[in-house]
Amino acid sequence: MDSGENKSFFEHLEELRFVLLKTGGVFLLLFFPSWFASQFLVDRLLAYAAPEGFSLHYFTLLEPFFIRLKMSLCVDVFLSLPFAFYFIWSFVAPALTEEERRVFRYPFCAGVLLAVFGIAFALAVIIPAVVSFSLSFAGPEMTPVIGVGNFISMALFAILACGLVFQFPLVIYALLASGVVRVETVRKQRPLVIVVILILAAVLTPPDVVSQVLLALPTWILFELSLIFFQMTHKKTEEETEESASDPDVRRNPHE
Repeated sequence: MDSGENKSFFEHLEELRFVLLKTGGVFLLLFFPSWFASQFLVDRLLAYAAPEGFSLHYFTLLEPFFIRLKMSLCVDVFLSLPFAFYFIWSFVAPALTEEERRVFRYPFCAGVLLAVFGIAFALAVIIPAVVSFSLSFAGPEMTPVIGVGNFISMALFAILACGLVFQFPLVIYALLASGVVRVETVRKQRPLVIVVILILAAVLTPPDVVSQVLLALPTWILFELSLIFFQMTHKKTEEETEESASDPDVRRNPHE
């Protein structure tokens, strides 16, 4: 029984305001540990992502401060998102059926894992590929003088882009699970899906074929895995439904 069925519109609005306040409070609280960890994370990012012998410079006195501030905000948002999703879920869940809750619960966990894989892929593959591609245009008489702020911005954008693109299979799974589209339709439109993946990869990477393929290929593989996973879970659900329908204890009239 839903305890929130008889609540008025203004009561729901008050609950939503409380959710936003809690989310903002968590964001503010997590900013301080994010700030203290930002310098370590900047150093680790530069040590890991920047190629050996790659010289980085800053050109204004406050540039290191703004780099730390940018890193702090990114880390703060990343750490705050699970809390925000939990608060939103606690607000929405009472209005959902048990089946709807099950449909949305597992994709959330999968989304976190896909985001982590996307971040790791950006650090290990995309950022080095972007750097190599950019430096390939420099002639032997040219010496790159690259700002650390620009490099950090590029690296954070690549991390964000990969984290978002790796959510694409989750979007497909959610559409299939909610019944918006059928798996047969997605199969028939597979070439169109591949074109969409290539367009996303082209928009989010430098204009070279290598980095575009490096991002599009794992996204396509994850898309295919999402179809397989949906078919497996959907088949299991259908079998459980058929077993429940054939169980005489389930079919028995509870008033008998």
